[in-house]
Formats: sequence, structure tokens, C-alpha cells
Amino acid sequence: MATGSDYEVVIAGAGPTGLCLAGELALAGVRCKVVERRTHRTEESRALGLHGRTMEVLRARGMADTVLERANPVKQVRVSLGNSLLNLRRLPSDYGQLTIIPQGETEAILEERARDLGVTIERGVKLTGCRQEGEEVVYRLESEERRWEERTPWLVGCDGAHSAVRHAMGAAFEGEMYPYTIIVADVKLGVPLDEQLLIHVGRAGLVVCTDFGNGWYRLGVIDRGKSWSDDPVTLQEVRETLVRLFGKDLRPSEPLWTSRFRIQERQAETYRRGRMIIAGDAAHVHSPLGGQGLNLGIQDAVNLGWKLAAVASGRGSDRLIDTYQEERRRVSQGVIKVTDLATRMMTSDALPARVARLVGVSTATRVPRGHRLAVGHLSGIATAYPTTADSRSPKGTAGHRVPDLSFRTGPAQGDRLFENMRAGTFVLVDQSGNQPSGLLDPWGDLVTEMRGRIGGVKGPWMDAEMILVRPDGYCAWAGGRERATVELPAAMRRWAGAPTVPATSPADG
Repeated sequence: MATGSDYEVVIAGAGPTGLCLAGELALAGVRCKVVERRTHRTEESRALGLHGRTMEVLRARGMADTVLERANPVKQVRVSLGNSLLNLRRLPSDYGQLTIIPQGETEAILEERARDLGVTIERGVKLTGCRQEGEEVVYRLESEERRWEERTPWLVGCDGAHSAVRHAMGAAFEGEMYPYTIIVADVKLGVPLDEQLLIHVGRAGLVVCTDFGNGWYRLGVIDRGKSWSDDPVTLQEVRETLVRLFGKDLRPSEPLWTSRFRIQERQAETYRRGRMIIAGDAAHVHSPLGGQGLNLGIQDAVNLGWKLAAVASGRGSDRLIDTYQEERRRVSQGVIKVTDLATRMMTSDALPARVARLVGVSTATRVPRGHRLAVGHLSGIATAYPTTADSRSPKGTAGHRVPDLSFRTGPAQGDRLFENMRAGTFVLVDQSGNQPSGLLDPWGDLVTEMRGRIGGVKGPWMDAEMILVRPDGYCAWAGGRERATVELPAAMRRWAGAPTVPATSPADG
């Protein structure tokens, strides 16, 4: 017999996605716990790059400075083809960089936050299966000592590419395996490279070399001449492979971590079945070229967290969780397409592919529009959600990421948007110059209001009298004060659910 649960949401998997989601739910007042089969956090570096939009999200939750204390910010990417340069400083963000930090460090920061917010994390406990029964999910757990069942209103699988939750949902994991094998090695180099991040493309294969900033380098190697092997990666193999691809001996030594794996691209047919949901690698996997995996998982979590909290609390419509799939599945599908094309183009020895990659890299690094598109999509800064779009809002507002607006005049002078997002609330930016509208008062503490005039930002934000920012930093509605009387409460009902403050009757005075 399954025991009842003291938790409104249970999360399978204490990787970055699961820990981030747990923190988001707890921030919104949801009781949740995380179960994790591993007895300790990731000790290897594994995923190591946080892109610009992910760093913005971490800043909005007060974690960015802690990350930067442990990280190596990389401002540009050198590609050997034509000695091209991708300049991340041009991003319209305070985080025009790729922030290099080992996955274990990222997990530590996210776990500390989750525990501080009251999240229970149970390690050495594996989720082996689950099923929905009425308004609850029954899930099976096992540890070294025992096996048992529990119940919870909501279960989220952040349990990786072999997700037990996705399997229980019956969701097909559609895609294919590449013919390539990747070797990964964290080593010191006797011949240090001049660039902090170098993509070396040759006829024999591809090497991505990343500087941790502490004397160690991450080498990711695709060697077309190597067939799959189950043998452990040796230092000698790494050295010989680098000689073949670089044409010189970089003298790798002191390996901290090595691994060999196959690349695959897969997307779950659905991210939700009833009260079971998946996120991160449980929902999508793709080529590691571009370093998108961990970033997509964190963005999944930040998108899902406030929506699931609204539904779990009874405020929000069940439809709100469906928008998580509609928004995030489209993003991951786009990443899969782009990384698939880039991987095939970068690793092929066929003449058309060699010409295409030279032209493509030149366009992305030397043509201003091509460069903006490349860094915008790579960083996640350019990600927009059509589901959020409101045709009556000014172009480029609703559905788009809102930058870290700063206030030059008014009651909010000196304030910045991201600082006002730490509580995970909606934020109403009011530039109308009038007294508080009171339009969103029925939602009480779910809304933080900022009044004044913003400045120093490009785009349509200066001209929008009122901007409603979702907890994940995307614009839910924008427009003039006159329109706001009707449209702003309607947008709030759509995205936050029912008001939280009871209406006052005349008899109440």
C-alpha cells in the first residue's frame, strides 16, 4: 500500500534541472521533495557552460554572483575556419559571455538554495516506476535497504535521458543516434592554447577546447576515424587523437575526468500526461555542440516552476501547465534542428559540407546580422514564446524576454528589474507617471510593482507605459494605461490564475 505524501510535488532527479525546479516551487510556497539515486552530487565537470540567458535567470534569483565567484567568464569563441571569432560581448545583456563552471559547482549552488527554501532532498533513493490513480500519482522507490510506494498530487521527472517517469507516461522518445563517438577529457596541456574557447575543425574531425581558468582544459573530440569502443579512455589515446587532429602534440597530462559516449538527438512526443511531467534531459537530448543541454534544463525549470505552483495551489487553470509544453518543446525542437545541422556540417569531410561550414562560420562571425542571430540564439537571449504573445501589445514585447530594466526617475529610481524578481513574483512596470493603478491589487503578494521611467535600453520597452513581467522574466502583456484597465487583469488571470485577495463588499466598509 502506498503511503500518503506530505508534499504537493515530488521531483525525480537532483541534477541542475531538478534542483532548480525544486527551488522555484519552494519559492512559490509549494511543499516539495527531490529523490535522487546518487548518494552525492556530481563530482565530474560534465556540463560546464552557462549561457547569457541562464545567467540572467540566476541573477533574478540572487545566485549569479555566487556562480561568478567560482567560474571563468569566456567573452569570445575562436573557430579555426578562417580564424573566425564569435564575440559574445555584443550580446544586449550584462552577461555577454559563456560562464565556464563545472556542473558539480552549479549543482552545489542550486542545492544550497533549494535546502535554504525548505526543500527535502533524499539521496540514495531511486524512482523505479509510477502510475496515476485519480488525482494522485503513485510512485515506486527503492534504496539499499528497502522498496516501497508513495503518493503525491504531482510528479516531475528530471531523471535524465533514461527517464523512468517518461517511460511510465508512455511518451515516445523520438530521434536517432549519430555515427560519431565523442571523447571528453579534462586535462592539463603542456602546450597551452591562446584562446579560452577554441573550436578546431579539420578534415579528420573536430576538437572543442575550453579553458577552466585554473590550469585545466576540457577537450571534446569527435574523430571520424574512430569506431565505438567500450574501453576506458586513456591519456595516450587522448594524446594521439589530438596529434592527429591538431597536427601537433599538446602534451595532455593529469586527467581529472575522461569519458566516451555516443551523440543522440531525441525529443519526447509529450512533456506531460495527466499529473506526470518531464523536464531537462528526460524531455530532450541533442548534440553537445553549443553547450545547450544544461541551459535548456534550467530554462525548463524556471518556465514550469511558477506555472505548476499556481495549479498545485488551486489558483491556476490546468491549462497553464500545457503552456509549459507548448513553449519549451518548441524551443528544444529548434535547438535539436540547429545543433544537428551544425554537428553534421562541422564533422563531414564531404566537399559541399566543407564549403557550407566555411560560408556559415563566416556569416555568423563577420556579417553583423548573422552575428546577432548566432549569439542571440546560442545564448538564449533571442528566445521568444509565441504562446505568450498578445497581438494588441507593442511588437517585440509580449512573449519576449524582458531585459534588466533600470529606473532613472520616479519612486523606483535606481532599482533594476532583476533585483525585484528575487521573490519569484510577477512584476508590473508602470511608466505612466500616475498614481498606482490598483488594477492588480486583488493578486496581492503575487505582484511586485515598480513605478518610474526606465532608460538606457533598446527596443520597445521605453514606449510601453505598462509592462507585466512573468516570474520567468518574459513579458505577459504590455501597453498603455488606458487599455490596461481591461486587458491587464485579464492577462493576470490567464497567467496567475484567480486573485488571492478576497473582494471587499460594501458591508465590510
